[in-house]
Amino acid sequence: MLPRLEVLKLKYFAFHGPKWEPKTKGFCRLTHLLIENTDLVHWEATVHHFPRLQYLVLKSCKLLEEIPVDVKEIGTLQRIELHHCNKTTEILAREIQEQVEGIEVVIRSERNPDRA
Repeated sequence: MLPRLEVLKLKYFAFHGPKWEPKTKGFCRLTHLLIENTDLVHWEATVHHFPRLQYLVLKSCKLLEEIPVDVKEIGTLQRIELHHCNKTTEILAREIQEQVEGIEVVIRSERNPDRA
């Protein structure tokens, strides 16, 4: 556990495997999370894993099937950015934006490179 960690950047296969389920309260002070260029397919997380998360950035996570549903329960979440992720993940990010007031969603993809 890293109880004081505020920024976590998981880049270029920083972890391997199709599934990630963080330990409960493992990132209790994390405010910024970047996951970039991984083979992640399933990511399971709740508000208890990232209770202070403000910014979530996913880049080139083309295999990731969805953003964890409970991400929308994180009261501190302000922004979700997706860069070159799959269409399903983009749709789920937009649904979170519609369901939760105040969350900004930015999507950049080959289909829409300048879309925000």
